[in-house]
Amino acid sequence: MKNLRQTTGKETAHVLTDSSVYLNITSSSQLQSTIKSMVDRNYDFNSYINISFPNNLTCDYFTKESKAVRLTTSNLSTVVIFDSYDIYTTDGTIIIPTRKLSTAYIISTANGASQFAVGSMHSETNIQIRLNIKNNTTLSLFGRNMLSGDTFSIRLNEFETLQISHPTDLSGTFLSADKPFAVFSGSQCKSYPQTGCSHMVSQLPPIKEYDNEYIIPSFLQNTGTIFQVVSPVENNVTVTTGIARRTLHFQAYDYKNFEVASDLISVVKSDFPVQITGFAMGSHQVGPYMTVFPGIHHYLDYYKILVPAIYRDSFICVIIPDQSLGKLMINDLPVHNYTSAFQKMASSAGKSYSIKVVKVQPGPYILKTTDRVAFGVIVYGHRHSDGYGYAGNFVLP
Repeated sequence: MKNLRQTTGKETAHVLTDSSVYLNITSSSQLQSTIKSMVDRNYDFNSYINISFPNNLTCDYFTKESKAVRLTTSNLSTVVIFDSYDIYTTDGTIIIPTRKLSTAYIISTANGASQFAVGSMHSETNIQIRLNIKNNTTLSLFGRNMLSGDTFSIRLNEFETLQISHPTDLSGTFLSADKPFAVFSGSQCKSYPQTGCSHMVSQLPPIKEYDNEYIIPSFLQNTGTIFQVVSPVENNVTVTTGIARRTLHFQAYDYKNFEVASDLISVVKSDFPVQITGFAMGSHQVGPYMTVFPGIHHYLDYYKILVPAIYRDSFICVIIPDQSLGKLMINDLPVHNYTSAFQKMASSAGKSYSIKVVKVQPGPYILKTTDRVAFGVIVYGHRHSDGYGYAGNFVLP
């Protein structure tokens, strides 16, 4: 997604697997030849590979482009991308497998310099975008001035993309199509009090992958965390933070933001599934970033993830049933062998969970429980005026 105009870094993709893998990278025949020559390639590798893509593969605003890329592996793999590696502004996201993409999404962004992008997997994909624009200001799309509530239709062919931005907030915008497609959301460069601006990006899950029960950890070294709840249907949502508890009513496609301190845990339950994204608010030393939070039913018992090398501090946060914390292994070592940065308990549906954050060095990590109990994972890190974050999984198994 689009970063600052002066950004000069590369897009990077980290592919992780447990075996020998053949990787094919394919782009559109319509992609500019000088870019395509740096994108299309094949690899044979074991365990892990880091691939760079040119910065001009990022999308521009309000124009159809052929800038989507397909990565196909011979065995199951994890893909993590970092958008516009640059000294002050980057973010990361895990990539959803194409088999999990679908036809309906709701946008979640931070307020200010918000943006989202869509990418088509198939030819002649008809996409409808029903806008939700904060303060009902206008947005110009292909010569049309659009208001909140207006619907815009576009047809994309395979590998085509469209990116839309607005100075305020596009959260609650509803996207639907007649064929599966991918959606990414974020901010070109978002700032909060005490911070400079920093890039935000995350791939978004389709509506059918939402959950109705979440444990929300805050991000360390930040002034706080804002998490946003988005509901696709009329819904009742209960949010518990510490001893404070409140239940709120949502209309369809409604969203609400909640701000919590960096040492607090929130538990969110809803009558019907919702999407929750988190925005790290940064500090005078850390730039903002975002991630999609995993629901309890998104948890897995095995992850292979990547901690990038360019950050001062990096952390792995696990949300795990308390009785299984002692059975959690990280790179074949017990979790207690790692430096603990934070630990707290939370309860949901009568079950106790440990939220534990450990400080880690750069590199690939395998996390698994010896008793095969599922748990949640969030990876994040900081350097001066910048940060990144991504969840290990946020779709249903």
